Amino acid sequence: MIESRRHSSPKNHPNRRTMSVPRRLLLCVVILLCLPRVAWSQERRIAIVKSSNSAPFQAAAEGVKKEIRKGQVDPVFIEYDLSLGLEDEKQVVGKIRELKPDLIVTIGSRSTALLSAGITDIPIVFSEVLNPISSGFAQSMGSSQRNLTGASLDIPIRTQLDKFTLIVPRMRRLGVIYTRDSEPVVREAEKVCQEMGLELTAVGISSEKEIPKAIESLGQKVDALWAVADTVIFTPQSTQYLLLYSLRNGIPFAGPFTSFVKAGALFTLSWDDKDIGRQSGELALRVLAGENPRNIPITTPRMIYLILNLRTAEQINLDIPPHIVSVAKEVYQ
Repeated sequence: MIESRRHSSPKNHPNRRTMSVPRRLLLCVVILLCLPRVAWSQERRIAIVKSSNSAPFQAAAEGVKKEIRKGQVDPVFIEYDLSLGLEDEKQVVGKIRELKPDLIVTIGSRSTALLSAGITDIPIVFSEVLNPISSGFAQSMGSSQRNLTGASLDIPIRTQLDKFTLIVPRMRRLGVIYTRDSEPVVREAEKVCQEMGLELTAVGISSEKEIPKAIESLGQKVDALWAVADTVIFTPQSTQYLLLYSLRNGIPFAGPFTSFVKAGALFTLSWDDKDIGRQSGELALRVLAGENPRNIPITTPRMIYLILNLRTAEQINLDIPPHIVSVAKEVYQ
């Protein structure tokens, strides 16, 4: 005898409750939240190497970390400070090799030089570096042609000279001193000046001893003096000589850093260190996402500030319009 059984469909089963769509969605969310963290993001080890513990480098490091944390990665930061001496610097390279991080971030030229020379098989993103091309870190701003990219401190020459002509409208002839290290910057400036209708007189020197003669030669030919960052040219003694000469002879002088303006230069353009770090962090996320650093252009500061010395302007009989003074971040008077 064959027993016949009736099967009720799930739809009509008296003891089965149909789950609503909202409850199903809630259950899915709970399940996903219980999955291992790696399902959401991938842990990345990032070595941050600072050249020193100075306030600008600290600010840049914070900017880097803040930006990376915004990305779809789970960052683990391992930080090093090169303020401890040469032996410790060698140890840092060895420790980073053992660590095998996904990325190295260098803050400052000193750490960038050390790591880029010692490690070529791990991506490097630098920050707070001036003149990366003349420093030998990159072949061009468009491509380093090696395992690194980064955020430089190089304010575009056109931006610098545009501001100079606003502050000193009568300027037609510009003078600059350079060495072999800063020559690439001066060659680029020659092209920019030609486009702007300015005459650039550049005097090359090989040592600090040649500076007085070079300055006096330029002082007779130019309307203003422009400075490129160069450690050979700007020692404490030579800087003092240049500042005194420009003040005594009524020559507007644009310094490379804020410290020059405090000491008597007419003006400079500066940057935001934390934003330089954020720019490096943005580049770091691109590298962590799989881009080759050699294909990522090196950036220049996007937040630029005017620093003015009105006391110097008065001393050299230069009237600076109020609308220019009003946009300056710092004014010394």
